Amino acid sequence: MDFLSVTELRAIDAAAGPQLYTLMLRAGVAVAAAAARLSRLRGTRRVVCVAGTGNNGGDASVAARLLATEGFSVKLLLAASPERLRGDAQRAFEAAREANADIEVRDSEAAWQSAAALSGEDIVEGVIVDGLLGTGCAAAPREAVMEAIRWINRMRGRALVVSVDLPSGMNGDTGECSGEAVRADWTVTLEAPKTGFLNPTAPPLLGHVEVANLTGKTPVAVDATAGLIVPEPALERQYDAHKGDFGRVLVLGGAECYPHAPVLSALGARLGGAGLLTLAAPAVSRTAAGAWVPEAMFRELPVSAGDGIAGDALERSGLELDDFQVAVAGPGLTRSADAKTLLEKLLSRFRGKLLLDADALALLPESDFAGCSAELLLTPHPGEAARLAGVETREIQRDRFGWARRIADRYRAVVALKGAGTVVCEPGGRPQINLTGNPGMASGGMGDLLSGVIAAQWARMPALAAAANGVARHGTAGDLAALKKFRGTVAATEVAKWI
Repeated sequence: MDFLSVTELRAIDAAAGPQLYTLMLRAGVAVAAAAARLSRLRGTRRVVCVAGTGNNGGDASVAARLLATEGFSVKLLLAASPERLRGDAQRAFEAAREANADIEVRDSEAAWQSAAALSGEDIVEGVIVDGLLGTGCAAAPREAVMEAIRWINRMRGRALVVSVDLPSGMNGDTGECSGEAVRADWTVTLEAPKTGFLNPTAPPLLGHVEVANLTGKTPVAVDATAGLIVPEPALERQYDAHKGDFGRVLVLGGAECYPHAPVLSALGARLGGAGLLTLAAPAVSRTAAGAWVPEAMFRELPVSAGDGIAGDALERSGLELDDFQVAVAGPGLTRSADAKTLLEKLLSRFRGKLLLDADALALLPESDFAGCSAELLLTPHPGEAARLAGVETREIQRDRFGWARRIADRYRAVVALKGAGTVVCEPGGRPQINLTGNPGMASGGMGDLLSGVIAAQWARMPALAAAANGVARHGTAGDLAALKKFRGTVAATEVAKWI
């Protein structure tokens, strides 16, 4: 999906004309759903909606009314006098008042600084909806609105925060903040993502980004250098489907020092929906495989003197590569000479879809892949990408879009460049960025899990879509796992529970 400028988004609103209130109602539904979802994570039904005078405030008023009718404990805080409301925002506010919503007017700085407001008693372990300012914010917020933003940020120690469209105080075009801005955990951006989200300083304020497409149309930007990854809905399984319809996936890797890496990849493939799954690994991985992925068929591979998989493991094990549509190679493989020999055999013999991760990526630049008969998908982190490109890691991080495209072209592969804002690109294509995931996911094994999720998707769709859907699904699972722990750190096995 394209990132749109504020001008392009205003044109969409102008075209809606009399239907603009209908769009506001749809926005309120999306915001209420997000607030309800995070409330369930917190184990409460307590929501405070903070509204300004613009359309974002109207969206917050709609959300407050809907949540109240669903039995949530809801308070609507208005950061202005009700007499200042106009148009659809006023209509939405009056509808909330007629529905007997609990409304409090805080139209002064003092109201937000009072002892009662700062106690945060109404919001302990709950959710705050930020509907103060929208895309029209270009200057620093002032007076009551500024104090409302500060209040929301103070309450982050007690509550999770959902922003409507974008965090209040952020410029939609540039992503910059002239003054203070809300730090959201979840942003329900309306119709399309904003160009300002591409600013590297924006994602820490946005949190998880969810797109609520209100018109049902796909808006197109005049000048789009990159797109936002928006996952496709899960494919519906036919009534008479069987396991063979959902792909035969092979995960190959493991060593004495990395016995669990391929198991995590296999776990991701199982949870990602693979129909038939085989884990080919040394005997040292067998126990973990039985505990974590009992559905996978285990194929023991012989090891070399260095405790990694032997270079002639394919021949000695009798593993038939043609039995699989998708293969994952690399997790826990090591970088030994035997591992390089094994990788070159995979590149020359496998005629299916080959996802390379971890050690396989480290070995790829030194390997002969000129005669590669497989379709490739690469999932490097910045350090691995630097090795693939022959540059320093800092160069990759300076231009993640550009290097994702260059690596895709060089290796004739779809690339998922992992990191804060994973970038997915196909050869000759336009980069797409993922705005899900969080710092709590920065732990070992997370990439192994992701490789399996993508492989399961790839069994049923093209490589680019598989990488994009896998990355978004994995990041969303990580966000839910971390927010369940109130922005806590999470392990790969914890994230797996949410995939």
